[in-house]
Amino acid sequence: MKTSRITGLMPLLLAALFSPLLMGALCGPGKNPPPIQYPDVAMAMAADLDRQLGPRLGMGTPDNSRGLYWLVITTPADLNNLERASPLSRLMGQELSAAFVGMGYNVQEIRKASDIIFNRSQGEFVLTRDTRALATKRATATLVLAGTYTVTPGGVRFSLEVIDARNNNIIAASSRTLPMDATVGAMAGMSPTAFVAPTVSTTDPATFEREMTPYMTRHW
Repeated sequence: MKTSRITGLMPLLLAALFSPLLMGALCGPGKNPPPIQYPDVAMAMAADLDRQLGPRLGMGTPDNSRGLYWLVITTPADLNNLERASPLSRLMGQELSAAFVGMGYNVQEIRKASDIIFNRSQGEFVLTRDTRALATKRATATLVLAGTYTVTPGGVRFSLEVIDARNNNIIAASSRTLPMDATVGAMAGMSPTAFVAPTVSTTDPATFEREMTPYMTRHW
């Protein structure tokens, strides 16, 4: 009877013994893993899209390289209102542009003005969203990157797709979630009061043991 009881407790004993060692190996002594930031999400999605585009477009030879494709990157739009965007989604668009340029794609800048815009108090600018000041109102592109975002309590879900401009076919798609925090929520347009949370845990030890014991038994 005692032997069976000890055997049943072995998974918990092993978890208690080895979990600190494993976390220390993963995170280093006294360090927590760094939180995921928007550049990480943008790079991961760009890499995922690139992995799909390569074989589908037959890339990989001097006659068919990334630099031969003209890519236009648009701003991810609110899924519930495709004519609206947030500072976060505009920033993600910039990060995606940088990622694809770094991979060797011919990324087109569609916000270029026809001339440099001078503002005495602000400076000199060459990018604009004023359609009257654009250098061209018709973009020449082989590929178009479009996407949407959805704000959830746990984070902002981005869904991107690369469209073949010649036939409107989706030839690559990727989705990732940027974890929610106060900065992400503010850039996504949420109220600051959405992040008010208690500083003391309200989970009692008995509840914690009841909920975590099955998890630890399965995964350790």
